Amino acid sequence: MRRIIPLLLISLALATGCTRPPYAKPGTELSAVEDDYTDCYSNASLAVNTPPFPDRPLTQVDRDADACMKERGYTSKIRFF
Repeated sequence: MRRIIPLLLISLALATGCTRPPYAKPGTELSAVEDDYTDCYSNASLAVNTPPFPDRPLTQVDRDADACMKERGYTSKIRFF
């Protein structure tokens, strides 16, 4: 029983960090990063869900969103906190 509490806390900490966009840009607020990511991901989803449909839609959405964020000057980064 004592092991469950630390495992839950670690899982919660990781889950909280995984909800943030995996991109960074020096001098940019988190809210701006989230807005840009939402915009890029929405546009990528719209493009993938318009015919002709790709074979692997989720992979294509991730690639398109990543390309969009890089065009806006962001770099890939894992953010835990």
